[in-house]
Amino acid sequence: MTGFQRFTPQIGAPLPRIRPENAGVSPAAVLKMIRSYAEKGLRIHSFLLIRDGRVYSEGYYAPYAPDLFQTVYSLSKSFTSVAMGIAEGEGLLSLDEKIEDIFAEEIKQAGTQPSKELSGLTVRNLLRMGTGQEKESWSGTDHILSFLKEPFHEMPGEHFRYNTAATYMCAATLWKKGIDLEAYLQEKLFGPLGISGAHWQRCARGICTGGYGLSILPEIIAKFGVLLAGDGVFEGRQLIPKGYLDQATTKQISNAHHSPNPDWQAGYGYQFWMCQNGSFRGDGMYGQLCVVNRAKNAVLAMTAFVDDIQAELSVYFDEILSQMADAPIPEEPEAFAALQAELKGLRAAIQPVVDDGGAIPKSVLGKEYRLGPHSLRVEEEGGKLSLHASFYGEPVVLPRGRTGQYLLPTNLGANKTGIAVFSPAVLGYGVRGGKLALRILSLEFMFDVSIEIGEDGLNAWHVYDVNHHKRIEHIGF
Repeated sequence: MTGFQRFTPQIGAPLPRIRPENAGVSPAAVLKMIRSYAEKGLRIHSFLLIRDGRVYSEGYYAPYAPDLFQTVYSLSKSFTSVAMGIAEGEGLLSLDEKIEDIFAEEIKQAGTQPSKELSGLTVRNLLRMGTGQEKESWSGTDHILSFLKEPFHEMPGEHFRYNTAATYMCAATLWKKGIDLEAYLQEKLFGPLGISGAHWQRCARGICTGGYGLSILPEIIAKFGVLLAGDGVFEGRQLIPKGYLDQATTKQISNAHHSPNPDWQAGYGYQFWMCQNGSFRGDGMYGQLCVVNRAKNAVLAMTAFVDDIQAELSVYFDEILSQMADAPIPEEPEAFAALQAELKGLRAAIQPVVDDGGAIPKSVLGKEYRLGPHSLRVEEEGGKLSLHASFYGEPVVLPRGRTGQYLLPTNLGANKTGIAVFSPAVLGYGVRGGKLALRILSLEFMFDVSIEIGEDGLNAWHVYDVNHHKRIEHIGF
């Protein structure tokens, strides 16, 4: 892949919109949910609440917006699962196919004799997260060989162990059969839903990463949830085989000892988690959610940057799902007005750069600093400081003390993942304690980077929260 791509978001016909009361939900309950997230310090980016295929409330925390792509991490797994189900329905693969048969060429390349465990490993085991391996491996640039060389701890299918590499092998299984995961989903799922622009990270072989790396829009998650709640049917057309979907969204393997959190103990399907209250979900790191409750025909679509997904789920379950009436309720004008006012003022928790008004050392001025393929230089022009940056050759000039949103080339190591896209980032620059301070937040990929330049040179680190940061030597924005 060469150059950087721009992706144009298209969601097709939006889902119908109604008032919360028409869905049997009080506007006050939605307002309480929003405030509960804020009180718990849970950084939500967007949410859509849906019942019977209709959105009854939605919120976007600026600068996050309906048309802003965001990677959804392991929520990608559920989309990969659906692709596997569609392919099975078309007779392109069988869930009981042996991995040693599909990847016979790679096993020979690895120079290893298949063990009894590898010989017993099937596509179904990959989907259930029951590979029999104690851990996942991503060593080297060839992820297929890395997976095949990883030792086994027990026979496949006996125990649940979360394994993102297993999902990658699902994408690789499609690839071995001449199917590109991204293109296949566009043809079979996204296209019929009117969706385009979704994009996926890829490995060095060009295979979609499968278990992570899908960038989509909030309403795409919502439409996906509505499709799942409706047994895979959209406008009278069966997009996902019902038989597969029934299996994928019900318990296939026990995960009772996987986590102390109750919603990680209720069972695992085919790349879907079961919830304690009868719901099921796809979820991704930092709180990307598609939660479906078929009994109430209710869906939650959410993007976020949180550390506690159980708390994120519990707020929705406690404040919304458990309070949902079986029929529409009378309108609540005051509560609805209060909710609308709250929704208009939603802002994401993005830490700004604080400028203390001080000067930076003269030795820093005019000097170019390199950070991998990027460069930074501070100039003083007419008594005013400005930062001149270049990201993969794309120039940006930042006036001192100003924070803005820019479209930057983003490449998270193209030789490994194949990402090469333009995506929005929030940049801010100022002077703090005699040092230049720069903050870069990639809105799509949620890489929050802080950089300081002083007489001691350049220091950079990833920021996860106020008290959690990691120093780095190289960043791919």
